[in-house]
Order: sequence, then structure tokens, then C-alpha cells
Amino acid sequence: MIGRLPAFASFPLIAALLVGAAAALWPPLALLLLATLGANVLMRGDVRVDLASLIGPVLAALIVGAFVGLAGAIGILFIWRLYADTRWSVSEAARLASLAGRPAEASWKALVHAWTTPLYGLALVAFTAPHMVAGLPLDLPHVPVWVPLGMGVIAAGAFFDWALRRAADWRLGELAVAPAAHLLTHHVLFLVAFGLMLDVSAGIAALIAWRLASVPGVSLSGSRAAFAL
Repeated sequence: MIGRLPAFASFPLIAALLVGAAAALWPPLALLLLATLGANVLMRGDVRVDLASLIGPVLAALIVGAFVGLAGAIGILFIWRLYADTRWSVSEAARLASLAGRPAEASWKALVHAWTTPLYGLALVAFTAPHMVAGLPLDLPHVPVWVPLGMGVIAAGAFFDWALRRAADWRLGELAVAPAAHLLTHHVLFLVAFGLMLDVSAGIAALIAWRLASVPGVSLSGSRAAFAL
């Protein structure tokens, strides 16, 4: 079953880019936009907050912070947030592919490319560390320049391989639009947030806005969904 792209499918991407730009230029406006998106989720969606998932990251941050200080603890929380956002996005892509009747595109092998862009962003943030996030210091172990360069090459290769496969599907009239649009948004946002932006706070704000704008009622699938940490 081949999906048709809804008129509002680009809303999460537009919202994320707007919030990211606002966070870079005028943070209070970004906070207002995030609060608006959060209120929309609370009023229209089924909210599920998984507090148990916070125990591990908080414990790790406390342990690292006790040894290397606050900047290291914030770095641990940044890595956890990046992993959580990537895992959610990959799960959403698999769900959309299954709904579109394309189980092969929902497998971990078909979705491994989705992890390369976030890993490139993480490598770049580590290379350019330290940073400031919402007034708090963020530091990661420094990596040499060949790490983000190598990860960038891998991410570019994985993205173009995926894009060529989707282009072939489109030429054959077999493109599943919803998962393809979601994954394109995924790559664009992670690249913009942590590859093209020097403001890590703006990148984090953009990803938060993306998740909030994706549920409920404005997701690519048009379905209601729970929002979990």
C-alpha cells in the first residue's frame, strides 16, 4: 500500500526549523514556541511519560559529574537525549513503513542509515566541545578531526544509498511516501541541528520541537500517538 503525503506532512520539519532559528536568534521566543507545541500535545494527545527511563541517564550523569564536573554531566545527558531522539525516530520510521505495507523497510538493516547522521552530529559536537547549552557548560571527550570527517563520509554514503533506493521506488510508482518523508526529515534535522549549527542549544530545541510537532494529530501518518521520554 503506497501512502499519499498529507498536506500537513511538512509541519514537523517547519516547526523544528522555526524553533531552532528562534533559539539561535532569540531564546525566549523559542521557549514560547516549545510551550505552545507542548500544550498542543497535552490537549490533543495521549501523553505517556516513562520516568523509569530517566533513572539510568541521571545516575550516569551524577557519577560522571562527581568525577569531572558539571560540564561532563551535561555531556552525558546530551548523549542520552541524542540517543533517545534517534531511537524514537527510527521506531517511528519502522511503524510508518509497516503501516504502508513495506515490512522490508521496517527492518533494522533497512534503517541502520538513520543512525549515521546523529553519530556524525555527536562526533562534530565532541570535536568542537566545549559548548554552552541553556547557560550550562557541555563538554565531551575531544576527538581528532578525522573522526567527524570519517563519520561524515559514512553518513553521506548511507544517505545517498537510501535516497537512490527511494528514487528507484518512485520511478516504479512504489514509493511509500510517509516513511520516506519522515526519514528525509530525520536526516535534514540532525544535519542542520548538529552539523550546520554551531549553537548546540538551538539544535536541541529543534529536535524537541520536531518530536512535539509529530504527535498527536500532526504526525506524518496522521495518527494519534503517545509521547514518551
